[in-house]
Amino acid sequence: MEDTERLRIVLKHLIEHNEGHAEDYKRWIDLANNAGVNAVAGLIREANDHAEKASGALKKALDLID
Repeated sequence: MEDTERLRIVLKHLIEHNEGHAEDYKRWIDLANNAGVNAVAGLIREANDHAEKASGALKKALDLID
């Protein structure tokens, strides 16, 4: 298997993995807000924003390979 093919597989996996966490983040943000720990919810939201940016970069990398 070529290195570019391995990269393609890994990038797709990483993108799916990050996007899979998005639902988890939303659930934990809601839970934190409902528990009255809004600062915690804000930090989880910030982590989610970073994960979304990472996914965007990974998608750009995948586009360069494809």
